[in-house]
Amino acid sequence: MRLFLLSTALLTAAATVSFPSASRPRLAGGLSLALLAAGCLTGAALALFVLAGGEVAPLGAPWPVPLGSLQLALDPLSAFFLVPIYTVALAAGTYGEGYLERARGRLDASYVRFFFSLLTASMAVAVCARNAVLFLVGWEIMALCAFFLVCAQDRKPEVRRAGFVYILCTHSAILCLFVLFAVMGSRAGSMEFGAMAAALPGPGPALNGLFALALTGFGLKAGFMPFHFWLPEAHPVAPSHASAMLSGVVLKMGIYGLLRFISMCSSVPPAWGLVLLAIGASSSVLGVLFALAQHDLKRLLAYHSIENIGIIALGMGLGCLGLSHGNGLLVTLGFSAALLHVLNHSLFKSLLFLGAGAYDQALGGRAIEGAGGLLRRMPWTSTFSWVGAAAICGLPPFNGFVSEWLVYYGLLAREVRVSQYAMFAAAALAMTGALAAACFTKAYGALTLGEPRGPAAERAADPGWTMLGPMAFLAAACLGIGLLPRPFVDAAARCAQTLGRMSATAGSPSLEGALRPLTLVGSVGALAILLAGLFWLCRTALLAGRVVGAGPTWGCGFTAPTPRMQYTASSYAQPLARAFDGLLNEVTEFAPPTGYWPRRASFEAHTPDPVLDRALLPASARAEQAFVRARRMQHGRLQYYLLYVFAFLVFVLLWKL
Repeated sequence: MRLFLLSTALLTAAATVSFPSASRPRLAGGLSLALLAAGCLTGAALALFVLAGGEVAPLGAPWPVPLGSLQLALDPLSAFFLVPIYTVALAAGTYGEGYLERARGRLDASYVRFFFSLLTASMAVAVCARNAVLFLVGWEIMALCAFFLVCAQDRKPEVRRAGFVYILCTHSAILCLFVLFAVMGSRAGSMEFGAMAAALPGPGPALNGLFALALTGFGLKAGFMPFHFWLPEAHPVAPSHASAMLSGVVLKMGIYGLLRFISMCSSVPPAWGLVLLAIGASSSVLGVLFALAQHDLKRLLAYHSIENIGIIALGMGLGCLGLSHGNGLLVTLGFSAALLHVLNHSLFKSLLFLGAGAYDQALGGRAIEGAGGLLRRMPWTSTFSWVGAAAICGLPPFNGFVSEWLVYYGLLAREVRVSQYAMFAAAALAMTGALAAACFTKAYGALTLGEPRGPAAERAADPGWTMLGPMAFLAAACLGIGLLPRPFVDAAARCAQTLGRMSATAGSPSLEGALRPLTLVGSVGALAILLAGLFWLCRTALLAGRVVGAGPTWGCGFTAPTPRMQYTASSYAQPLARAFDGLLNEVTEFAPPTGYWPRRASFEAHTPDPVLDRALLPASARAEQAFVRARRMQHGRLQYYLLYVFAFLVFVLLWKL
């Protein structure tokens, strides 16, 4: 664990050097990035060593905190989650230097660097902690760092609202975790995870109550429906490289916590698997539906995070059903799919948020409708974003297809024999894939195709390679996992077997049935890419030394086409949105043209969040009105307060009689 301590120290140093050298921005950025890179590479090397089969001795040291101790360990589950933490932090941190340089005057670079590096270190500590107090300390630091990153531009009202909603949700989650660990610790007489696992009760109301606390506390962080409502508020307003960390990694901490709790249970009731399947199906379908109705690019991506967290929950549900029925293959398939989708989502969603940041800075806003024609003006950003869009839609040969295929195989394979309710989950996953393809066809087409819809899109250009380089790395990782899935599936399977307390070889031969089609798809994808490269080389060689002319394409009879003739993102998605209007409840504001020669007309539509905007905010407004009426009793006059006390005493005396 010495390498882990070194990695954490380097990340902490990357945070602390931000402020002393703030007067020299280039020096501050270079030092912070060098320390961040060193810390991430050191930690990632240790995590890969453990995933390859190596063992690291745990570390224990006294800590002068009540019930606390510095207990750290690195098992395959912790190592698997460290990989996306360090990978995304390195890519997003490098991208952040170029992003902050272009945002100078609007963002405090030292402030953002400090909390970004500290966020990375705190997540790594939480993943490796084996004492509940140490875990909660790392968890709280992570929550506060994320809050300060969300509020980086706190002069904007929408940022302050997002920060308030986020801090309220994250501390509600921590309150549930306090209760969870307090109950588990009181039963065990210790706050060590090992002692807690040994003292957990068997199947029954007590264990189900602990699972409900874990599901609520960790589910709020992960963004399960209906605990999702803070995501679409917080993720869009943060700096884009911070949004990549929030969506790509911070959400997965809730998944890690829930998996760690499940791994501590000696028995898992079948109802847990069914609950997770229901949560996964509802989160994936509703997440993508509300993403389809969005016009803000980063808000659209935030709703897609809910969708992908739902897919992860489907895999976890399969794994829990396997544990409850003693089905080793289902345990391996379910948890492998969930873990692999954790890694895959961290890569392609981070890539998409980094692309959204480049578009945001080029356009001066996040509205999809104000773009158009960016494929020619921002070719590299658009190409890398296309890779992320294809991956999130589950298209081969990219990484999203690999983990979604494992979920499908676990739900539908004959030899697995899942619960009959899995058929509904499979249908929900199929609908999710179709709607995701429609959503990203809408978003990517409106952004990059056609003609520019405004002067900002006319002037747009790719950023420098400080921002493009990390995007290229993430795009290559998405493609690499899709072309060569076996090593990643094997690593996820080893972690799944650890979760299921299985032997090192249990379930592995049976995964060949799921791996064989993946290997074939990867080979065909590699062949297609190779052929495309050969055709491009042939074309380049044939056209060498020749004059290549360019002219307008056929205008379909229009002699003067304008951007107003193009499909907008809203009009493209309208048929699907109208089909699901009962769920979306879209709100429109329409001012129709009037008169023979109308000068002004407008149409605006937005989709309120079903939990925050339609349930929680109206309920809080009604509660506030009730408290206002109760406040009338506070007159500031002492005689009235004495009268209240006297009346209460008389009531108590009469009640006792």
